[in-house]
Amino acid sequence: MKTCPNCGAQVADEASFCTACGFNFNTAGAAPAAPEPQYQQPQYQQPVYQQPAASYGECRPVNPCDKVLGIVAVMYSFIGVILAYFGGDVNGQRSEYLRFYANEGLVLAIFSLFSVIPFIGWFLWSPFIFVCNIIAIVNACKGVAKPVLFFGTIRIIH
Repeated sequence: MKTCPNCGAQVADEASFCTACGFNFNTAGAAPAAPEPQYQQPQYQQPVYQQPAASYGECRPVNPCDKVLGIVAVMYSFIGVILAYFGGDVNGQRSEYLRFYANEGLVLAIFSLFSVIPFIGWFLWSPFIFVCNIIAIVNACKGVAKPVLFFGTIRIIH
């Protein structure tokens, strides 16, 4: 029995090749070839982030008019809500996206009424509602139904 210089396996004396790794004993005068290093291309993956689901589900605007009506619903409070809720009626069905922004605009309009309270409403609540309106308008411009703070959890329009 002889030992394979490549893998160290025991093989019969008359064998020409190693039964374990296939080493050729006829080229025994040559130095055993070192196994070639295998270069593996690194595998890169994009990170997967969990998106919080909106209270109305992941809804996108169906057409460009929905996006505009979503912006109008947030900007023009009660009148915008009416336009968005009834203006997005296509074939007897209202868009989930517009229902979300009609609800968001209505909730923001109702809470903006608290800004008539002297001092607290003027200097604290009114700027807070203004910033929330800006955030809602930016989200509507992007075409995503993303709630603004706790206002998105309040559902008046179903």
